[in-house]
Amino acid sequence: MLFTRRKESAHPRTRITSVTLAGRGVLVLPLAVAVTASLTLATPTAPAAAATLNLASSSFNVQVESSTGGVYQLSNPSDPYRTNYVINPTSRPAFNVNDSRWLGDMVFSVRRGAATTSTSMNTALSDDTRTVTSGANSITVAYSGAAAHANGINGFSLTEAYSLGGASNNQLNWTMKLRNTSAGPIEFRDIGLPLLMDGYWRSNNQTAIYEQNVGRHSFVADDGSYIYWQRPNGIGPYLVMTPQDGTSLEFKDKARTGEGPFGESDPAWEGLVEYYIHSKDVSVARATKSAAYLPATSLTLAAGAEKTYGFTFQWASSYAELQNVLYNAGVVDAISLPGMVVPTDTRATLAVRARAGITGVVGQAGRNITVTSRGTSNGYSIYEISMPTLGTNNVTVNYGAGRQSVVQYYAIQPIETLIASRSNFITTKQQARTTRGYNGAFLQWSMSTHKLITWDDYPGGGWKEWMAGGSDDLGLAPAAFISEKNTTAPIQSQISSVDYYITNFLHRYLQSRTANGQRTYEVYRWYDGQDGTPRDQGVWRVYNYVHIANTYYNMYRIAKSYPTMQTAFTAAQYIDMSFRTLDAMFTRIPPNNPLGDAANTLGLMGESTYPDILAALRSEGRTGDATRLEGLIRAKRDRMFAQAYPFASEMSIDTTGFETTYTLAKMYGNTAMANKAMSASMASRGLQPLWYFYGSDNRHMGESWWNLGYETQLGAWQQQDYMLTYGGTSGAEFSQVMRVTSGAYVAGWANINSGQISSNSADIGAASWQYQSEKGTTEYSHIPHLNGWWAWSGEADLGFWGGLRAASVNVVDDAVVGLYGYGGDVTLANGSYTITPKDGIRTRFAMYNRNKFAVEIQKARYTRAVVADSLTDIRITLQNVTASAYSPRITLRNLPAGTYQVSVPGAATRQITSNGGVVTFDVATLTGSGQVLSVVKI
Repeated sequence: MLFTRRKESAHPRTRITSVTLAGRGVLVLPLAVAVTASLTLATPTAPAAAATLNLASSSFNVQVESSTGGVYQLSNPSDPYRTNYVINPTSRPAFNVNDSRWLGDMVFSVRRGAATTSTSMNTALSDDTRTVTSGANSITVAYSGAAAHANGINGFSLTEAYSLGGASNNQLNWTMKLRNTSAGPIEFRDIGLPLLMDGYWRSNNQTAIYEQNVGRHSFVADDGSYIYWQRPNGIGPYLVMTPQDGTSLEFKDKARTGEGPFGESDPAWEGLVEYYIHSKDVSVARATKSAAYLPATSLTLAAGAEKTYGFTFQWASSYAELQNVLYNAGVVDAISLPGMVVPTDTRATLAVRARAGITGVVGQAGRNITVTSRGTSNGYSIYEISMPTLGTNNVTVNYGAGRQSVVQYYAIQPIETLIASRSNFITTKQQARTTRGYNGAFLQWSMSTHKLITWDDYPGGGWKEWMAGGSDDLGLAPAAFISEKNTTAPIQSQISSVDYYITNFLHRYLQSRTANGQRTYEVYRWYDGQDGTPRDQGVWRVYNYVHIANTYYNMYRIAKSYPTMQTAFTAAQYIDMSFRTLDAMFTRIPPNNPLGDAANTLGLMGESTYPDILAALRSEGRTGDATRLEGLIRAKRDRMFAQAYPFASEMSIDTTGFETTYTLAKMYGNTAMANKAMSASMASRGLQPLWYFYGSDNRHMGESWWNLGYETQLGAWQQQDYMLTYGGTSGAEFSQVMRVTSGAYVAGWANINSGQISSNSADIGAASWQYQSEKGTTEYSHIPHLNGWWAWSGEADLGFWGGLRAASVNVVDDAVVGLYGYGGDVTLANGSYTITPKDGIRTRFAMYNRNKFAVEIQKARYTRAVVADSLTDIRITLQNVTASAYSPRITLRNLPAGTYQVSVPGAATRQITSNGGVVTFDVATLTGSGQVLSVVKI
């Protein structure tokens, strides 16, 4: 196995007992360029420590240890956190094994002469042939090619050089020259680079995680490959690695659990990741465990021939600067709007630039991709791409003299179609109708067996009480999603399905606990297979409560907005149940439980509704309950804001706390904390033009196998709200954030099956829990995979709930492509913008290019909006969402101050006055659809 520890060499590596560092683990060097050799002293009982050689400038501190040739320090002297981006024996002694993988080690699969099999070789087992020397401005690590170990470097020499260059030595160049020293040809079938960066999470220290660890964002795309690392707090600088001319990457591998000392170790360690310049052998050996979409190549050198590869490290202080670093490094800088997941009713706008010049963009053969050039804009070549075939669509960007970068899209059905399909599927196929205690529960669906996963028909594996229990995010999120969807597009059968769930599963089972004859609204952890009184009466699973409270709150909204719809309870009863569920969460969970006081210390998915629920209570005259609930929320705020990074959860590094932290920061005017949550949220998302990375939430341990999880869309809501509340409206950084936020919103909908995940007709409308870009099993090994998609629906609906809340058309003046509408089509003609929504909900739009003027519609939808550039004439074509008369409520934000006349044909006119803030008004009772609401300044 690739990562399995080998036998000890006859020339064992020197073990480093200590490394003399100053400050917070950073070697202090003068800012001027310096190359020195220094002796690191060991304890008296340890072997003599080896010399360290250092490179230093105002941009880099680099330390190479002579006995291993490994890079033990890679940091930026101006970094406010002085983070060491690499792991070394001091930070992780367990990795100091004979067959090590320090940054600078290389792995090979070599076939010599007429041999028919390959031999694995690596630098770590070549101690006896290694020399480490320093020059005027460089450090050289050389291997002569005659290692005694059978898996050491043999038959070829390797010379690695580290040197500073660029303006003010702001670049670190790493080159590796291979020379065939044998008498016959050598085929290098694999040439791999273990990149042991410090992504080993300090699971009990959130501050260390967010300030001293780094997360990886990689793009394996042939010549256009690149990787960048950043702290989870999102604060720059970011370390960017780009290939030099003649070097490319084609494959990425990762050590799994049990695969040697570098294997995955949940929850602290993702497993070592290796990147390959050539991958003929490893791509085959790891085909079931690592994703690949580029052809595998090899290098053959004749006797005496040589080949040099190289990479350059640079720093980027922002996402906008990252684009310039890529461009200046000679790789393709690519951006895509609305993202890399694209509905078939939307054309992707791909903007690309390369220092060597773009020569063309070509779609993957057999996918019916249409690529249309739209000229240039702000230094970029602009292309519009139509992808009618669902699923993965590769697009190759050709540049320079025969170079290429492969970007990867994913086509989905129109979002509104997906929402309707998913809603219908949940209510018709995922709701248990049984005489058992889980009657009414929304359960998981399996696309591998094409049926419901029930307690009585469970396929096995995992924790049955969780997987088939109808509770936690798996079972509670579907009701939150369905009820949220029906606040804007009500369907009686779906509303009745949620009521059936409330009446039968919540009230008769999950929330059946009583005290003094009254329901306590505590929530049992999950169904445990016992009808009647549950055997497991634990009520500590705090994550359950908010989903249920949100379901009640949404049913309150439905009852208030659509009185002709039949509901099992009154609006007043629903809001009462929402309040009591939250009150129970804060006050009735016993303190001694596995999650402790999580209601007050952890961010819980779905807490963004607190301001809305408080407003509803006050609207209903429940001021005392609103005051009580807000007091509990304030106490939580105080507990969370006392933490430097209040984002912890059940995982070592989690993104579930961003939504709550941001919500509380906005509610109580803590802009600094809102900024912190936004920065961390952005750091958990990729910018690389790969559909499962672009905007996707990277949580838990890294980017390898947790892709497109529910936080992808939950984070899109929070980021979008931040931009509308706090963010700027122009410039390169604004544009990058909006691209990633939109990319996250759209990407989450790819989890809904339209035939691209499972072609079985029974699965149309089903959902995948998430996508796994690294193939093979994980800790959830009992869940089958369908070409990377988890076959069980799991927690996907929590993401869709967030997606519904984020849905909007966002009009921007993008720094590259100019006028653009995320979530819809936007044109500007004769001084007016015409907006056609395609966001899936059609109730909101925001014009970031016009002082964040925004419109929100309740109790109706819109099909078209025409807005004067001056914002003095606004015309919105309304759509009725029921079969009865309706009275829409309209909210206008940042409407210029003045008096406006509001009119709808056939209805009385009225006037509204704006002070430049928020204006809300109800439209007189309307019938039918297609009426045009006009708001015109007098």
